[in-house]
Amino acid sequence: MTQLGRDGRPLVTTTQAAYSLGMRPKQFSGWARRRGLTPAGSRPNPSRGQALALWDLAAIAAVIQHQDVNQPACQDA
Repeated sequence: MTQLGRDGRPLVTTTQAAYSLGMRPKQFSGWARRRGLTPAGSRPNPSRGQALALWDLAAIAAVIQHQDVNQPACQDA
């Protein structure tokens, strides 16, 4: 069964979330940590390692929208 985010879309892996923002997975993890964003779930790693974090795209979008709202508009000098 696929886990769904709050907007009904499937949760995505760290690699997929990073790609959606044009980042590498390690960059995305740091970006998310600095913004207090945490994984919405996890799934077993097919390679028998640490479980894969799953991210909610709606939560990522909310962080980005909040960031855009709080940035001052550019002003001509």
